[in-house]
Amino acid sequence: MNKYSHYGTLLLLSAAMLSACQKMVDEEQKGVFIISNQSGYDLELKIYSTSNRQRLPLILGLPNTTSVERVSYGGAGNIAHPELSSQGDSVRLLFQDGKQLLHYCPQPQQTGSQCLPLRNLLALNQYQVEALNEHTSRFTYTITAADYTLAR
Repeated sequence: MNKYSHYGTLLLLSAAMLSACQKMVDEEQKGVFIISNQSGYDLELKIYSTSNRQRLPLILGLPNTTSVERVSYGGAGNIAHPELSSQGDSVRLLFQDGKQLLHYCPQPQQTGSQCLPLRNLLALNQYQVEALNEHTSRFTYTITAADYTLAR
């Protein structure tokens, strides 16, 4: 009888572990995405979709030393992605004095190796990541004076 109760216990533990794994995969992931402007200049972000030229650009004003925060959700264990990546594949950073910098990324959910420039706010791997809890992470991208220096 001991042998059978041992197998029964193992079977119950296996079922519980399988259920826990399935629950982890099904849990919704939350991403808190922050874009911070520390460039020294007010700027405007214009998000374009080159695949849908009929769509008007999404425009976000971002005064110096401020940030914009958006929340995104991903289900079935998938990571959440920045809202910008669903709005388009290119972002024009327009600084208050007229200087501009273009960020382009055809597949922002990837590693960003196709993005130009390589430091790119559409590429998820360019964000600083901080786990807030088991299902929530904070992703921060900071626009700096170096970005302004690259602008033309």
